[in-house]
Amino acid sequence: MIYNLEIYFMLFIIYSCLGWVMECTLGVIQKHKFVNRGFLIGPYCPIYGVGVVAGTLLLSKFSNNIILLYILSTIVCGGLEYFTSYIMEKFFNARWWDYSQNKFNINGRVCLQTLIPFGIISVLVICFANPWILNKLYLIPNKILNYIVGGILLIFVIDLCISFKVILKFKDMNKQEKDNTEELSRKVRETAESAIQKLTSEKEKLLRQISIRRYVISKNIKYKRKKYTNKIKNQQLTLVGTFKSNVQHIDDRIKVIDEKIKTLAKDVSDKIATIKENQFKIRKDIKEKFIKESKLNKRLISAFPNVEQKDYTRKKNK
Repeated sequence: MIYNLEIYFMLFIIYSCLGWVMECTLGVIQKHKFVNRGFLIGPYCPIYGVGVVAGTLLLSKFSNNIILLYILSTIVCGGLEYFTSYIMEKFFNARWWDYSQNKFNINGRVCLQTLIPFGIISVLVICFANPWILNKLYLIPNKILNYIVGGILLIFVIDLCISFKVILKFKDMNKQEKDNTEELSRKVRETAESAIQKLTSEKEKLLRQISIRRYVISKNIKYKRKKYTNKIKNQQLTLVGTFKSNVQHIDDRIKVIDEKIKTLAKDVSDKIATIKENQFKIRKDIKEKFIKESKLNKRLISAFPNVEQKDYTRKKNK
């Protein structure tokens, strides 16, 4: 069956961790102390993950034939172990395992004593462990699985880069025909711990600097805020006072204008009353003059001398 890359990567990580646990357990049994068999900082031996993924891709179709599967698994595991030992020795100038003291070994890189259990373990993995693990992996939703794979991959790549950088520093050490796994792992961990301590101290120093700067900046900000707040308040008071004085001045001018308007209105009223009174007097004078000087009135008086004048004059309207 063909699986996606996320599934194969999870198989690689799971079996790398299980291989690390198995190697450390064997180390405790053989040397009665904990021995880190991985050259990386984390708890994984990538050769086991690579072996299981390679066996899954190449040998799953032979799961129905246990004997053939066992033979092919032994060959694949032996080839992978020999090739890995050769490449790492040439590249790092160190050997992670050495079987020179065991019988039926090939250049100390592989031996019959380890190939037999590796073949048995491969059969158990392909026939029994893989189906169970794959079923559990397929129960995880794809989105969550992608997040898990992304996080683990990032950690693994960082670990791989740091470990390779540290190991390359010890590349010039004398080549020795022995198992250097414990020594190199110790140096990797010591270097990593030293780097972590250095990073921690740098972080604390940076945090102290940030704290000091934050305090200074905060103090300056408070001073500036107080200064500009007082300035704004003074400007507000000035503006309010100016506005109030302008409003008062406008009110005073409005009152003056109202007084002038009232005075003008009174003068106009007085002039109108005077004009009306003068009109009345003029009319009265005109009437009296008409009565005294009118020719018609004189003719009537001369014609009717015994008639009183009031009988011929128009009576005043009541």
